[in-house]
Amino acid sequence: MFKEEYIFFDVNVNTKTEVLEFISNQALSLGLTDDKNGLLEDFLKREEEFSTGLQDGFAIPHAKSSHAKEIAIIYARCKNPIKEWETLDDSFVTNLFALIVPKQNAGNEHLMMISKLATNLLEDEFKNTVRSSDNKSELTKYITKIIKEDN
Repeated sequence: MFKEEYIFFDVNVNTKTEVLEFISNQALSLGLTDDKNGLLEDFLKREEEFSTGLQDGFAIPHAKSSHAKEIAIIYARCKNPIKEWETLDDSFVTNLFALIVPKQNAGNEHLMMISKLATNLLEDEFKNTVRSSDNKSELTKYITKIIKEDN
């Protein structure tokens, strides 16, 4: 679901589409999808429904996709702020957690993951830890612990 190799720092993109293309390409490389274009299309369709931008520079784009092979969370920290991403506080997006969920996982697991991430993104300690971390191993342990915690 969340692994060290799913973390990307200093992603050099300038737009929402570019970062979602990056995520889709990485998902293909990581074996999380067999169709990067189909996955990208599902991310973009979801964004058209309602922006996944939150606040303080964070977004949680997600795709429930027939092109996803397993549930996964990819974290990306962008080198450049993404100005066009609609957020609750009009901040520019620099950090995102992309959720990839196979369509056949029609249950609530992805909603619970989104809820846990969104709830934790209200906590300054969580945001600061994620923003400042440059150690993929430590960040993986930290986020995995949070995702698995019972509310």
